[in-house]
Amino acid sequence: MTSSSLFSSLGAALQSFSSPRFSFKASSPTTANTSSSSSSSRGNSNNPGLESFESHLCLQLERLKSTDEGGYLSIPWLCQAMEEVVLSTHGYAEVFIPDLQRALAEGDFKWLDEYLDDSVKLLDICRTLRDAISDIKTYDSYVDLAIHSFSAQTVGYEPHLRRSKNSLLRCIEALKRKEDEMNQMGQRRSKLENCSSMLRRMGEKLNMEATSKGNFFMVIYAAQVSTIFICGVLASALSFKPRRPLSSISVGGQSAWTFSLTSLQQRVKEEIDRKKAKGSNALLEELDKTDIAVRLLYGKVESMLNTRCFPLGEEQVREIRDAVESLKMARRELRNGIDPLEASVGEVFKVLIVSRIALLDIYSHSR
Repeated sequence: MTSSSLFSSLGAALQSFSSPRFSFKASSPTTANTSSSSSSSRGNSNNPGLESFESHLCLQLERLKSTDEGGYLSIPWLCQAMEEVVLSTHGYAEVFIPDLQRALAEGDFKWLDEYLDDSVKLLDICRTLRDAISDIKTYDSYVDLAIHSFSAQTVGYEPHLRRSKNSLLRCIEALKRKEDEMNQMGQRRSKLENCSSMLRRMGEKLNMEATSKGNFFMVIYAAQVSTIFICGVLASALSFKPRRPLSSISVGGQSAWTFSLTSLQQRVKEEIDRKKAKGSNALLEELDKTDIAVRLLYGKVESMLNTRCFPLGEEQVREIRDAVESLKMARRELRNGIDPLEASVGEVFKVLIVSRIALLDIYSHSR
């Protein structure tokens, strides 16, 4: 298979992976619509393909900025960021393959070697993110069991209430188990924190020098920056009581999308700092809401057990039922979002694989 057809398969892969909520089609240089952000292409008036790409990326980043307060750490926002920015930027690369082929024909392999090395790291990071999501799914199953423990009519009696309390305690312990394991092993950082550090180092290595070699390099630079940033946000969101701040990537260039990304980074960082200052155990919005509901219900149950006045009165039983309903609502949001989040990470993983195969093919034919 030729390198161009491999990259074309990347565009096809994007179409098959994408959620029906978001669709993407890479524009060709001759059909691109550039009216949405003309300021992003003042230096690219003779490059309609690059102009289209920068306009598209700027528009998508501005859409991500316009979310409601607190939405930067919600599952819908994270899925949207992966689908509309990460996947689409990689998909545009097929339009500019000749730029890469010309650079390699001149013997310039350094950039490609570094990119292939980074792609392996990003694949490892995706695996760690999927493991963290799997842990949340386990937590969700514990919450489901705890909710069911309150379904019996004997909820107002001490033995039943003690069993329900133990179910809630299992939820609380499940969420902090990773932190406990890390402390017991004497590790300085969790796997997710290691991911954040790796992403920070990758971001620090990126520079704008290669973009002068052609449009392909500008597109791949944007894809790398976007992927590193959004994977970093996801790693922070999935962490339990993250101790390190979100690393900011210094984005070069004067295109509108670079300013949009810098502004978006700052807004996300501020939101993370606000949640950490509030003492949130989890940064992921739906997980935080569920954790808060679990702890509130646990506190009510523990307080009523301490009174040792059973069976509970009608008002006390109603108070328990209301808290259970609040937990059900929070858990429903988490349950409905966690599978799409896992799927989005899987899509990013697949696109990175396809992109890596395409570049390895170009690499082998250029040696």
